Amino acid sequence: MPAAAHRVRMFVVVAAAALAVAGLVTQNAAVGTPRAGLLPQVGVAGGESANNGIDQMAAKRGLVAPGAYSAAVGALNGTSRTPATWSEVTTKPYNADDTDYDAQPASNSTGGAGYVTGRITGIAADAAGYVYAGGANGGVFRRAPNSTTWTPISDQIPSLSTGYLTLASDGSLWLATGEFNFGGYSVGVGVFRLQYPRTQVFTMASRVGQSELESTMIRKLVFDSGNVWAATSRGIWKHSATGSFSTAWTRVFAPVDDSDLGVTKYSANLTTAIAVQPGTNGRVMVADIAYWAQTTYNGFYYSTDYGVHWVRANPGGAINPKEIGPADMAFSADGKKLYVVMESPALASKQGTVNSILAGVFVSNNGSIAGPYSQIATSSKLANSNSAMKQTEIGKAYQPGVQADYNRFLVVDPSNPNHVYLGLEEVYETWDGGNTWNTVGRYWNFGLSCWTLTTQTCDGNVVHSDQHSATIVGNTLWVGNDGGLYSRSIAKGTTTWTDHSNEPGLHALQYYSVGVGTVPGGVAVWGGLQDNGVSLLKPELSTMVSPEGGDGGDTLTDPSDGCRSVGEYVFLTLQMTTNCGFSPFGSVSDAVVNIAPNDPGAQFIAPFSADIADPNYWVAGGEDIWENTKTWASTSGDDWTKLYDLGAGHAATSLASENHVIWTGWCGICSARAFTAGIATNYGGTWHDLGDLTALGLPNRTVSAMTIDPSDPTGATVYAVFNGFSQPWAEGPGSGHGHVFVTHDGGATWTDVDGNLPDIPASSMVITPSGTRVVATDLAVFVSPAGQDGVWTRLGTAGHDIPMAVITDLSIGPDGYLYAATYGRGIWRTALPS
Repeated sequence: MPAAAHRVRMFVVVAAAALAVAGLVTQNAAVGTPRAGLLPQVGVAGGESANNGIDQMAAKRGLVAPGAYSAAVGALNGTSRTPATWSEVTTKPYNADDTDYDAQPASNSTGGAGYVTGRITGIAADAAGYVYAGGANGGVFRRAPNSTTWTPISDQIPSLSTGYLTLASDGSLWLATGEFNFGGYSVGVGVFRLQYPRTQVFTMASRVGQSELESTMIRKLVFDSGNVWAATSRGIWKHSATGSFSTAWTRVFAPVDDSDLGVTKYSANLTTAIAVQPGTNGRVMVADIAYWAQTTYNGFYYSTDYGVHWVRANPGGAINPKEIGPADMAFSADGKKLYVVMESPALASKQGTVNSILAGVFVSNNGSIAGPYSQIATSSKLANSNSAMKQTEIGKAYQPGVQADYNRFLVVDPSNPNHVYLGLEEVYETWDGGNTWNTVGRYWNFGLSCWTLTTQTCDGNVVHSDQHSATIVGNTLWVGNDGGLYSRSIAKGTTTWTDHSNEPGLHALQYYSVGVGTVPGGVAVWGGLQDNGVSLLKPELSTMVSPEGGDGGDTLTDPSDGCRSVGEYVFLTLQMTTNCGFSPFGSVSDAVVNIAPNDPGAQFIAPFSADIADPNYWVAGGEDIWENTKTWASTSGDDWTKLYDLGAGHAATSLASENHVIWTGWCGICSARAFTAGIATNYGGTWHDLGDLTALGLPNRTVSAMTIDPSDPTGATVYAVFNGFSQPWAEGPGSGHGHVFVTHDGGATWTDVDGNLPDIPASSMVITPSGTRVVATDLAVFVSPAGQDGVWTRLGTAGHDIPMAVITDLSIGPDGYLYAATYGRGIWRTALPS
């Protein structure tokens, strides 16, 4: 097949009304780019912006009651240990722009993002030069003045999910856990404070309040009049910022009664913005409380009595009070201007058929929450401000603000009320209060006249896409996005950024999967990442590289040849390489081949794997179950054969095969608000569904792993691993106790083998050659020896553990190591337990 035939540009189009993928389309690039007229892959925000991806992640854990993680940590701390020393594998800088791994359209290398380290959702810095960065699920890192080395300072608390990070006027550092993006991995355990952040680390003793803000997403903290207010997914909360920090938080406002356990609680009281108006001594506060879709409570709210009472505003001018969605708000330093960037619920309901879901950027020139507002930016205006997201350059249905429900920030220069930075997918700047804008942080360089396959002459106004956090300290702007941490001078005429993602110790990569295979000199380690493609670590390379871009998913690697690997660009878009994705700079290469089956309804991260007894037999799962017997000789998606239809609206969540006996877990409806799980298999010779799981004594939660016992060649002995918390902590959908179950009779009967396993969401399971069962959870890895059902120990010696990040995947390497992928702290390994 000609090289150009593989160079297909794929956009994921989300039909929000159905919360499902509408399809993949090809799109021509700008005229004059020597890429066979085609562009590489766009990241899809890891599922947080794609609403079915949001539900997939959230459904794994369901709605979790406060106290769940405290109880889990208590049980974890009481569990015996099996000695093991974990060490991080992904310590080399991750170069997402390596010119020898730019096989298009699979790779985004040479696009301009530079080095990446994962999503940064919190930034704080002081005038002395101390900088603090919070990973979305990697915890908080500190960098001292005149240093480029980062140190983790929150590894001792049970959630590494950062919602917000800020320094108070007394110099204390405040951390709000629980990233505000609706993703299932964004579970918080409250707010924490360090009096002396330059030397201290966060512990549970640092927590402000008690368990009332556990399992809550927190968007922002603001201070005034001796108090701190938190904008959360459960309304506005208040605590003293100077008194006793052990007392409970008080909820001061929530427009909706969320005491029920169903749909309302999932989507109610989502406070996406809060601000104190300067010059009012804390008397006037404003907030936006809104779901991404239209609800009766969506609106602007304000208080004129120091946050005691709140009233719904009736904004005038360019903002329609009936069309208010999630927003960010920022006052000028004098309080006379209030800027707002907002998503449109009406457009969000048409996502996939419209170019953007951005309502616009607005300003109230008198500082009043009521306005009147003037619209100072639209998606079209931003697209025509030197943006890389102009329709003629990136294609239709992906213009500025297309993910305004997921990535937003607004920062006003403290010394100039008309100098504003706006973050959406890109970074924009205005010096005249929004009359004109300039894109100072492009999405990428592809499609621009300054980019060709062999020559890139673009300026430095480019960063990784999808902006989440920002702060101005002195003359420096700091920005956090899905790629990592960047900074630049706020002086006029600045055209370059400093990329901090290659600095030692700043490790916040969010992996969904890991695969390991032998190569000369050792092993190649592959992994699928949220919005940072598929990474490759090889012994001879000084950095990690990215042969495949966009969002990475599951991974299949040949253990005997680590250069043969299959990665996933969301929704079962499978991409295969047999040469490590090596594509010498300037060449048109088929180093990565698209072999995606034509599945009508796969999950955002869909499962696929090799048969554990027959490596020349692959299986994959979406709405349908597929087989592939050509494996490494595959040339296209036509090499897959459909085996079984799980049914309309059902999608595989896990998959395993032994001697062509296949087991799959599925969900449908796959939503945290209404959920059904199932298991199907061809054990016994014919495909069949096991029916109602609860009738078999299994929980109705996500089947996150199906693991066949290799000691039973018939495929009758299989383990089902369930995510989420059990019933005591589940609010609404989700039922039944237990996380690990086994059948020895092909699914007729099941036994709960949890025993002393703490009630922690579980994601993956492998069985070692000695029969030891190894399970990955949100907080740790556990092992259970063969023949000792229900007896679990924590794998890791105290002081040599994996940080308490969500562990998403396990893989046994050909080098005798156990590899663990974490969603926020990279890939780790330890000697394979006996």
